[in-house]
Amino acid sequence: MQPYQKFDIAKEEIVSTAQRMHAAGIPLIMIHGLVNAEGQNVVSYEYGVDKGIESYQVTFADNALPSVSAVYDAAAAWPEKELEELMGIQFDGLDMPGRLFLPENLIDDRGHIIVTPLSELREHRHFDGEGEGTETTQA
Repeated sequence: MQPYQKFDIAKEEIVSTAQRMHAAGIPLIMIHGLVNAEGQNVVSYEYGVDKGIESYQVTFADNALPSVSAVYDAAAAWPEKELEELMGIQFDGLDMPGRLFLPENLIDDRGHIIVTPLSELREHRHFDGEGEGTETTQA
């Protein structure tokens, strides 16, 4: 198993951490995002250090972070754009117009995905392309 270390950092440390890692020749492996139990955004920058992973995590309440795409180019731009599209996080300095996955006009032009619980979907009938409701019966 690869060694894994996690470090909490402030928003102001994101770019300087990326610059330090890049200068040392350390690759950016991935940028991940989630919403924690308190409703705050958490973004994790994972770097391949030696034979392990160092994860630098920032927790924030608003929806804006500085981009590290000027430091790591496409290795940062793609995951930042994905988090922008799927979580609504704005990356200041990210120059990547358009969307990666979702239609341009999805949900008031913000692109957030709404997950509907299965129980709620079961309460509503699915509709086919003709506008007719289809019912599912169980044997």
